[in-house]
Amino acid sequence: MKTALITGANRGIGLEFVKQLKEKGYYILGTCRHPETATELQTMADEIFQLDVTNDDDIATLAQILNNRPIDLLVNNAGISGEQGVTVGNIDRANFINVFNINCIGVVKLSDALLPNLQASVDKNILVVSSRMGSISDNERGKSYAYRASKSALQCVMRSFAIDVNDRGIHVMLIHPGWVKTAMGGSDASIEVQTSVAGMLQQAEKHLSKSHADALHRFDGGVIAW
Repeated sequence: MKTALITGANRGIGLEFVKQLKEKGYYILGTCRHPETATELQTMADEIFQLDVTNDDDIATLAQILNNRPIDLLVNNAGISGEQGVTVGNIDRANFINVFNINCIGVVKLSDALLPNLQASVDKNILVVSSRMGSISDNERGKSYAYRASKSALQCVMRSFAIDVNDRGIHVMLIHPGWVKTAMGGSDASIEVQTSVAGMLQQAEKHLSKSHADALHRFDGGVIAW
């Protein structure tokens, strides 16, 4: 049985990853900040771990508990949009730092910490949930400074990470989930969470085994320009 670890697994896209990967036969390791209140996740995941991706002690503890257990698929899903309305005249340094810490630094720190687990597995796959809002060439609407910048940085750092671990057989894929109807995406979003996750997993099955974070894939096929 293959093992998948999903961050931010207690709701939205993360919880749907848990559901669909479970249906595909994976042993599910779910992480979230407050497992005691993650009642739906408790009914689906095989194991749940407390993890705040901004807390290095949490990351180290998780790596110690897992103790080099094989992880075939690491789904870096945890993320935040940060404060709303970030534009000219409303640029808060603390918000920028918080969004970067979760959306970018937390991803690369966790991926680095779990390298032994990935190397011990058969598939050695990392799927990174990013966003087309991290694309510089695709930006025609402005605003969302912190979120856009954090996703651009995420793509940049995970591309470097993928190059550095290529000789270890690790595969890294960046994917855009679409504008998804979740608490983060809002009710005006155009895509159901089930459709988004099914699409991301379909694209991962096609491309992940040969990906090195060299493109930002769309959940419905194709790529988004940097």
